[in-house]
Amino acid sequence: MGYPAAYILSRMRPARARVVVMLFILPMWINVLVRTLATVALFDFLTLPLGEGALIFGMVYNFLPFMIYPIYNVLQKMDPSLIEAAEDLGATPRQVFRHVVFPLSMPGIVSGVMMVFMPTISTFAIAELLTMNNIKLFGTTIQENINNGMWHYGAALSLIMLVIIGITTLFGDASSEDAANDGGLL
Repeated sequence: MGYPAAYILSRMRPARARVVVMLFILPMWINVLVRTLATVALFDFLTLPLGEGALIFGMVYNFLPFMIYPIYNVLQKMDPSLIEAAEDLGATPRQVFRHVVFPLSMPGIVSGVMMVFMPTISTFAIAELLTMNNIKLFGTTIQENINNGMWHYGAALSLIMLVIIGITTLFGDASSEDAANDGGLL
């Protein structure tokens, strides 16, 4: 969902794109807990049930801007002469996107995935509030173990989460370096 939004934003006129980007960023100035409580209030107002659908909506609402913005930045800074060169060489718009635009935007995609993955794996408040504590995420399990006095188990899970984040960060750095070294072209 983030890539199409970022792609459309990057194709807008700069003045209009800045306004839309600001509309994506403004909600991020509010604490995630307040945004989640507002989501709960919205679901109550619309008489929609809290559960898996509410959790997915809340996670997308809270973390989608963290995916859109890095991709938008990379697409915005892309040299338009590369697209023109591919078109001059007879590439169709689909081929231009597949062989030029998408590979050159990989650093933004990797950055966006990392920016979304790290807070998502550790979140617990969103799941507690939007599912009435019926769906347990990794962060929820850690929080419950620590609150229930099972410090060792909570600490072990926290260490596992730290290792997972570290490994994904290393892979993310390696893949973005590969894309930069290859020039992004397939």
